[in-house]
Amino acid sequence: MGSQSPFIDVRSFEVHEAGEDARPHAHAHPTFLSVYEPIADGEAHSPEEEDLAVFLNELYDDEFDDVLYQLAAESTSLLDAYVAHEVGGEPFDDVAAERFLNEHFAPLAAESRSLIERVELELNQRNVHALTDQEIDELIDRQLPSTSLSPTFDEFLKGVRKKLKRAAKKAVSVAKKGAVAVATGGLSLALGKLKGLVKPLLKRVIQTAIGRLPADLQPIARTLAAKAPFLREASVDLEHEHHGAACEIASVQHEFDLGMARLLLAPSEVALQHELALLETDHHDAAPPAQADLHRARERFVAGLRELEEGDDPSPLVEEFVPAILPALKIGIRLAGRKRVVHHLAKLLGRLIQRFVGPKHTPALSRALVDVGLRAIQLETDADRGSAAADAVAATIEDSVRRVADLPDHVLDDAELFEGMALEAFEHSASNNLPPMLTEATYLQRPDLSEARQIGATWARLPRLGRKRFKKLTRKFRTRLSPHKLADVQTFGDVPMEEFLEEELGVTIGEEVDAVVHLYEAIAGTSLADIARLDDDAPGLGTVAAVEQLHPLTREAAAVLLGEPRLGRDVDPARLADAHTVLPGQRFYYLEVPGRRPLQAPSDTPGRGRTRRPTQTTVVLDFPANEIRVRLFLSEVRAQSVAVGLRQRAHVGVITTSLRRYVERGLRASLSGAFTRLRIVHGSVTPGRWASAMKGLPSVVPDLLRTRLQEWVLSSLAKHLQKSPEAFVAAADEAVDGVTAVVTISAPPAFAQLRQALKGGGVSLAGMNPSGQPGSVKVVIRPGFADG
Repeated sequence: MGSQSPFIDVRSFEVHEAGEDARPHAHAHPTFLSVYEPIADGEAHSPEEEDLAVFLNELYDDEFDDVLYQLAAESTSLLDAYVAHEVGGEPFDDVAAERFLNEHFAPLAAESRSLIERVELELNQRNVHALTDQEIDELIDRQLPSTSLSPTFDEFLKGVRKKLKRAAKKAVSVAKKGAVAVATGGLSLALGKLKGLVKPLLKRVIQTAIGRLPADLQPIARTLAAKAPFLREASVDLEHEHHGAACEIASVQHEFDLGMARLLLAPSEVALQHELALLETDHHDAAPPAQADLHRARERFVAGLRELEEGDDPSPLVEEFVPAILPALKIGIRLAGRKRVVHHLAKLLGRLIQRFVGPKHTPALSRALVDVGLRAIQLETDADRGSAAADAVAATIEDSVRRVADLPDHVLDDAELFEGMALEAFEHSASNNLPPMLTEATYLQRPDLSEARQIGATWARLPRLGRKRFKKLTRKFRTRLSPHKLADVQTFGDVPMEEFLEEELGVTIGEEVDAVVHLYEAIAGTSLADIARLDDDAPGLGTVAAVEQLHPLTREAAAVLLGEPRLGRDVDPARLADAHTVLPGQRFYYLEVPGRRPLQAPSDTPGRGRTRRPTQTTVVLDFPANEIRVRLFLSEVRAQSVAVGLRQRAHVGVITTSLRRYVERGLRASLSGAFTRLRIVHGSVTPGRWASAMKGLPSVVPDLLRTRLQEWVLSSLAKHLQKSPEAFVAAADEAVDGVTAVVTISAPPAFAQLRQALKGGGVSLAGMNPSGQPGSVKVVIRPGFADG
């Protein structure tokens, strides 16, 4: 920020309320957080504790998160349509919304319970001690829905069947040991109780769709703190408060998995009944509908701005508006506890917006907004233009509060420093949300404030179904693309955009295509599904399924696509692992490529296809099984390329070398940086916190492991393709999407030392080097996308 602000001459806060505490307030905010903690000398993990953690890691399923996200997105869409068409856009209370969605989910709930009952009945008629894993898989796979369901409901039931397989295998295993309730009460008793978990699971999905998921929905952390103290909660720090609280969908699955684990591992029938009673009680209090409250507060604020007379002070309106913004931010809890700071922030922002509101200034702001592209949303009347101007001011206030809420404690507690940073936050928010309103001389002195001026556009919150869900840039960029041009730009899941164009849009490596780039920015409560389904002005969007066509607008992507790196927003790499959760202020883009549509994977049912999957790799460190599994999924494009080479009897070494880049990239994503494609099955690692466990080790350890895995995977693939090329060709010929190669490394060298290191047993990691050979390496080729 320059020495002078063009918006206001700010010297200091002049009002200090007596008795108000400006110091940080402690918040007992439960969070799902696990860090690598060494064990004190003599402390040991009980078998029961480790068994619980291992089972939870086995139950977790990335695909199930995707399904829950899709269910929530579709539910939000249904609810919006119901409100718009049946209720006429009037406010819709949460009780009525939940009743409406309960009716929608009723067939799915009934089928889920029926599925579990059928599995319970089948298993109860078998000799538990004689059941094999294969028999359990076959038995559960036979349990199909009794009626036709929507594609997403079908995918949900597939996910439940997958979890039931793992649960049944675990139940059989513990029954054979005779140490828990399933041994005394029978397998039927334990599995039958799983029906009670379906209702709470769907309720969480509904609450996510409504926007009022329980704020304390982190039961794994609390339960494990009691049942497995070594997986205890850590203190809440700012980074994890910022990033961890938003993972709502993952929390829903974790709660469901924990319920299954608590039922199946109950030590007695009495304990089992007690666990079920606790789960059915559903003691979580739903959070206030923060997004709905913010929407109403925003509407009041905009209406209040439009009613201001000449010379009126907008500060009272801002003071009412700011407290409604903080709960919707998730990161605003620290700032909300500092009432004095919030009060002075509102006063400052009120003074800063005075030059943009009132009869004297609103017409000029309205004209400027039209000049930077808002005519595209048909501002036909003076009332439309006035509302757009007031909303641009509201967006500036919201962005300013978001930036301030993200400031560290030492800034919030220092009045002078806070004032300067708050002013800077407003300046940059005004640059993003307001059209050019300052003098030419000001922009020459402060080029950092001229984003809208430089690109001839501004970010506008477009009303969709009565609510403002996201912002879109009023300008579209035209560009010419090739896969090679985007080789170094990545989208979600560590997938290069080069591969996205080739594998999902059918753009070949040497081809160039024209594209139109649409840009979006998230506000509080935005999901990518909202953008995908609501922006029907962008050809190719307009449905929830189109969410896979949205990509993170990082600075690198903005530079390559637009030549404007400052339009991009970089975020923590861990947040780019998937598109389930976004933060306010994040930016995204959509490529409209005329004549191209996403390639669809084949489906047994007409109209139920899905976009083809990109090439990806997942690494599973399975310590109980003493093995590492590397799952290399090759997209249909890659699989067919390999199959053609094998049919033509090309040199296997050349074919394997062509796969090297995908193996190396996948292993790098799994075992370095954000560890986005890694799964760990270990008695001391909390589910979902695999990256935290690995980051607690010296960096040389995952680096060495990655190097050896590259060697083992590539050499074993070469040998397999040389010995059994027909297996890969047959898999590629199946009418499914792509081919999966599962490489299992049994008894890897130094795996025991790594296990002990993750356990915190004081092993000397400096001497841990996986230089030996594994017990065996096995390759299995499967058609389609398969689990490792």
